[in-house]
Amino acid sequence: MNDKIAIIYGTRPEFLKVFPIINEFRKRNQKICIVNTGQHDSLLTEMEQSFDVQPDYQLSVQSLAFTNSNLIAKLIDEISNLVHQENIQKIIAQGDTFTVLASSMVAFLEQRKFYHIEAGLRTSDIKLPFPEEFNRRVVSLTADVNFSPTELAKQNLLKENISENNISLVGNSIVDMIQYVTKKENIAVEYKDFVFITAHRRENIGQPLRNIAQAVKELAEENPEAQFEWALHPNPNTRKIIMEAFENGTPKNINFTEPLSYLDAIRKMAKSKLIISDSGGIQEEAPSLQKRVLILREETERPEVISCNCGILVGTDIQKIKSSFNFIYNNPEEYIFKSENNPFGDGNSAEKIVKKVLE
Repeated sequence: MNDKIAIIYGTRPEFLKVFPIINEFRKRNQKICIVNTGQHDSLLTEMEQSFDVQPDYQLSVQSLAFTNSNLIAKLIDEISNLVHQENIQKIIAQGDTFTVLASSMVAFLEQRKFYHIEAGLRTSDIKLPFPEEFNRRVVSLTADVNFSPTELAKQNLLKENISENNISLVGNSIVDMIQYVTKKENIAVEYKDFVFITAHRRENIGQPLRNIAQAVKELAEENPEAQFEWALHPNPNTRKIIMEAFENGTPKNINFTEPLSYLDAIRKMAKSKLIISDSGGIQEEAPSLQKRVLILREETERPEVISCNCGILVGTDIQKIKSSFNFIYNNPEEYIFKSENNPFGDGNSAEKIVKKVLE
């Protein structure tokens, strides 16, 4: 197989799910071209270094002055130039970012093969989440292989008239990643009086985030034995809104931190009794760490986490957040996630993906 392969990513969540694929190529001594588009900067570089990944190309596509349209245009231009420069014939990208959208468009227009990792996630509204739902729907139209993480994701693609020949059910590579990390770092699952929190989604900026912060403040006051740790997002708008809720005082058992490294985040989640988050990634990670998660969203494109009873959709309603917390937190029958069947796979996704790409 002589076709040159590129793995393209630009954000920290993307890297987490392509690293197992990079690692699998390494095991096979298969040379690939690793491309970081630079949508995220220092956080992503730190993670690459942690996992001994040195991109062959480090693009610089981000600017504070860019609109979404500017960013997509820049990504298309940079990726297209690279594809021709390196004569890339196969492109692998993950998820629903502008990096994956631009990569798929370049592959289609330049007639290269495109492999989409984590294909078929859907909500009922093309604007929710924005712009990710649009991105992933467009990507599915042209992918040569849609690597579906779950049976439900596969069915979503079939409903959109994507040929079954273009779909491969492989599980989610985040399970591979967590198994790799917990083994390598000797991270044990525990249930301390500890609650891990993140909140950053665009749709929650504004009053929804104020509600979340108020709910957490009240929960901390009402549960003084519990330690609440909130890992803040770099976005200054989200920080400002959150901290405004604590202007009149922060309960002693709430600790705000800077964004955590992936390893530190896994350590925090592994010891927590409950997780509160609007993160899509955490929804996928929680079952592997045997944790329940309160999902701060009205709808999720990962309904498997609901159906397996790992996650609960609480939205941003203060009373719903609090009542769900109180129902779970002090009841071992509730806060220990016991499912033996992880809906996101068995940890062998990378092997299946690489085998398919090398066909």
